[in-house]
Amino acid sequence: MRRILLFLTLFYAHPALADCQNLAAARAVSAPAADQWTLATLNLWRLRDTHKDSGLDDPISQALLSRRLDALASAVVETLKAPHLLAVQEVENRALLQSLADRLAERGWDYRVVLLEGNDPSGMDVGLLYRAPVELENPRALFAAERYRGQFLYSRPPLRVSLREPVSAELVVVHLRSARDLKSSRVFDKRRRQASRLAGWVAEQQQPVIVAGDFNSTWDAGRFSDSYQQFAASGLFNVWQKLSASERYSYRHRCRPQALDHIWLSPVLKHQVEAVDVSRGNAGRYHRLYGSNGVSPVSDHDALVVYFGD
Repeated sequence: MRRILLFLTLFYAHPALADCQNLAAARAVSAPAADQWTLATLNLWRLRDTHKDSGLDDPISQALLSRRLDALASAVVETLKAPHLLAVQEVENRALLQSLADRLAERGWDYRVVLLEGNDPSGMDVGLLYRAPVELENPRALFAAERYRGQFLYSRPPLRVSLREPVSAELVVVHLRSARDLKSSRVFDKRRRQASRLAGWVAEQQQPVIVAGDFNSTWDAGRFSDSYQQFAASGLFNVWQKLSASERYSYRHRCRPQALDHIWLSPVLKHQVEAVDVSRGNAGRYHRLYGSNGVSPVSDHDALVVYFGD
């Protein structure tokens, strides 16, 4: 009952939670060719378990958790065509991500998981699902101990892994600070510092780099774009450029399309990109998302997918 009342309060107090008009029809991405491998990124919309671990934690029932995991597993297989690497944001812990991998195994897909606990007071982390032929090693958190004004610089420290197959590169999964309270100089500066710190790290690397995840920023959006511009100074290639302008979005803020989710590549990897695709069916469907508690649709973000060849 409490969840129903919360939804009704949010819905009637904020008309933006109604579904947007004239949305693109739900669609899956293309299946990769036999000689391609794919990397996708998807925000899992605060995927939580049944345990209350902090004052900011809002656990869900076992029945709802089971439905959400089933729905997410279906989305990974049917909508995202079982990407070889899936960068995820907003998942509470490794055990929960492993539960999703177990659901995928029931559908015939053998995924392994990587997740390191971060600093987020509400328990949200970034993670990675991967399957053959991907081989990786040495998972570690970047900047996990760095501070900003008495707090951690990154509530969700970037997750770094070393890819060995099918390409040699450093892969980083990110979920940068949201734009909530963006008018505050503290929030604006923290977002800028996160993005510029990561861009500086990229510039120091000798190996090719891939950075994927929810940047909570995009181009040509005024103050909101500052952290995007800070990271763009890294010199990496943004795969959105491979799509037509009308398709360059993964989210809808008050029904306006925005590209919050990005995959950036070292220029040396650009020639291996054979295609880029984006799913549809999540972004802009606020009423259905809240009404189903993340079962249909599974997220408020659409997924971005890049297809690599030899």
